Amino acid sequence: MPIVIYRNPKEKRNHSWVRYLLARIRNNQNNLITVVGKTGSGKTWSAISICELISKKNKTEFTVENIIFSLKDLMQLINSGKLKKGSSIVFDEPQISISSREFQSEANKVFNYLLTTFRHRNLSLFFCTPFEDLLDKTARKLFHAKFLTMSVNRNSKTCKLKPVVTEYNSHLEKWYEKFLRVTFKVEGKEKFEVRKLKHWDVPKPSEEIIKLYEDKKLAFTNKLNTNIEQRLNSYELRQQAKLNVKPINLNPLTPKQQEAYDLMIKYQNETQIAKILGIDISSVSQRLALAKKKGFNFREISNNPILVQH
Repeated sequence: MPIVIYRNPKEKRNHSWVRYLLARIRNNQNNLITVVGKTGSGKTWSAISICELISKKNKTEFTVENIIFSLKDLMQLINSGKLKKGSSIVFDEPQISISSREFQSEANKVFNYLLTTFRHRNLSLFFCTPFEDLLDKTARKLFHAKFLTMSVNRNSKTCKLKPVVTEYNSHLEKWYEKFLRVTFKVEGKEKFEVRKLKHWDVPKPSEEIIKLYEDKKLAFTNKLNTNIEQRLNSYELRQQAKLNVKPINLNPLTPKQQEAYDLMIKYQNETQIAKILGIDISSVSQRLALAKKKGFNFREISNNPILVQH
């Protein structure tokens, strides 16, 4: 049962989840958390703010370098040697590089290897994504918690989260979500009281890191948009190439075959061609059949005006 205990009745209990996450780090564990919410719901700002709260408590450094947008960036940061025990990382829009739609891809394999092997690094890793099922199911089985954005209070500059501890039962193939239990001592009373923490009002992160994050996010988005445009252009060129395929190294048509071929492109009717040429339909069919053997398919060309040559 996830629990946090306050033995001093005068101690503030405003960020119990930070206390819980730090306890896991002290117990030689890590924290893998999804922060889920629609665009503009405050999920990334909340994750950044929580990381700032954690860094203040355990004296680790949290900068814009700890906010990453790709699996490659994550691996470079982990391997950089800059992270200390208890450091926090925000992985924004992870579904772009490790989507569940690419299950068993090389990226997913590497990502799953990482999640199953880096516990000893004692890091807190927050994944900010619109929907958790955009991520690979195998990876999600390893996550420890989920924070769902509920609303933003612009007056108090806070974002309300619904935080739960997540557990996957492989035997029952079922997910369980549990609220954090806060146990505290009330001044003047001997017994402890217990409350389920169903909501968490997370403050707005510092202005300095917001500015740096927004600049970094803009650079990422611009690069992503450029990549998307290049992929669309490449796809368009491939489609255009299919349409613009012209006969190559074809044997030339005889004058009579060329005459029947040109008329067939125009009228698509052998009877009408026979009348125009003053010959029987069988002769028209024979000329068109010979043209087709030489690679001149009037049906394909008539369906693609770009291919029509005169």
